[in-house]
Amino acid sequence: MAAAVAHGLRNPLASLRAAAQLAQHRVDVPAAREQLNAIIEQVDRLDLRITHLLTFSRPGSFHPRHESLLALVEGALSGFAELLRQRRVELVVSVPGDLPEVRVDPMRLEQALTEIVSNALDAMPDGGRLALDARPDSTAGAYGIALEIADSGRGIPAEVLPNVCEPFFTTRPEGTGLGLAIARRFVEETGGRIAIRSTLGQGTTIAIWLPVASVAPAGEPA
Repeated sequence: MAAAVAHGLRNPLASLRAAAQLAQHRVDVPAAREQLNAIIEQVDRLDLRITHLLTFSRPGSFHPRHESLLALVEGALSGFAELLRQRRVELVVSVPGDLPEVRVDPMRLEQALTEIVSNALDAMPDGGRLALDARPDSTAGAYGIALEIADSGRGIPAEVLPNVCEPFFTTRPEGTGLGLAIARRFVEETGGRIAIRSTLGQGTTIAIWLPVASVAPAGEPA
């Protein structure tokens, strides 16, 4: 059902976007070009909502592999270079390349990181600092890797902080309310966990803990 609805919506949206882009090249009036650009932006937002809804309602199979956390972080950040420049956000990455590998589905963990970074950038429209820091961690009695993603944005009010990972909860009019819910699901399916702390006016830190990959006994899948 979800796939059928998505297909039915995406085709006309794609046509609408293409028509608006074509019209932009043929219109010289600045006000009209601005309106066409607004149409394209709204179509892109609707497409993102459809993507989030599909991902949350039909997440697909979990395919774990042993992966380098640094490679996953670099993959997730690769699509944000231009936005970081536009927003004047300083990026600081402290993820050692010699950390033990984690056992995750790389596509899904990269998406989780992408959702978190996207939210962080939305919280810093006028610039700031985004820091990703990873280290070994065994505070919970199990050996894992702790990854913290910290922004210097607006912060989250204490009264809504417990709800930000709940499906369809959002404080932004253009938000889907599914980004962090998807991130939490994809982290937890690895045996990991996610926690959020925030201070208004100072920023937000999302702490992810992932278990390290272990060597499976002979004859058993890793």
